[in-house]
Amino acid sequence: MRAHRPSLTARWVAARRAALAPTRSSTPTGDLEGEQTLYRDVGGNVTFNFARPSGVNHRTQFIDAEVANAIGRGVEQIVILGAGYDGRALRFGGAPTRWFEVDFPSTQEDKRRRLAALGVSPEGVIYVPIDLLREDLDATLEGAGHDADTPTLFLAEGLVPYLTLEATANMFAAVRARAGPGSVLVATFFVAPEPHDLLLAWYHARNVFFRVIGEPRQSEYQPGDPEKLFVVTGWKVSRSKSGHASRVDRAARMLVLAGEPA
Repeated sequence: MRAHRPSLTARWVAARRAALAPTRSSTPTGDLEGEQTLYRDVGGNVTFNFARPSGVNHRTQFIDAEVANAIGRGVEQIVILGAGYDGRALRFGGAPTRWFEVDFPSTQEDKRRRLAALGVSPEGVIYVPIDLLREDLDATLEGAGHDADTPTLFLAEGLVPYLTLEATANMFAAVRARAGPGSVLVATFFVAPEPHDLLLAWYHARNVFFRVIGEPRQSEYQPGDPEKLFVVTGWKVSRSKSGHASRVDRAARMLVLAGEPA
């Protein structure tokens, strides 16, 4: 991540989500138009091919279901790790939910500026600026007012590849320490293709592209690694989903895991 500019990949995700809006879950009191307004503004001129259905479709719908389930069972704290331009506080608004949006300061500042300019005001959002590669997430969430004794839904969508394995393990351990009874952690991973996979060269070329734009992948996972990471950081996997809708999914083997405190 380049320290003084918003994340370009976060903008691409927002552009894709704009195209997914009609098929997504929401609460009856959610501000769907506000969310779309944000995504259209963020997407700008990056909406071309990045708006088509892909792994973002699979993981977004899976995580939407987890959010709806959490709100339905009375969970009032949702922590979005690497929030980017996530609009779920708008889409699922109206419930007595506190949303802790955790992200790099430059991306967060840009999002807040855009929301203010658009006149869109998500309720219950607490912005938590942090560099997850270097700063203490446990202490930062404590300072932001997160209650470690009550249930929380922790979301890490599209974040893990941009963190080192050590930083990801520290992050999962930190949220485990703050996971009250009934908490859930949902995280997405890209599992590397097998050595004989015909799309392996494409997979490596994509990683080069991310380095060129200044947002390099910091970690790579082999089959079984994500599940092991959950276990060693105090979580047990209870649900999972893999996506295979596109060449992106087949090459990167997108995986979504949901777990509960072990």
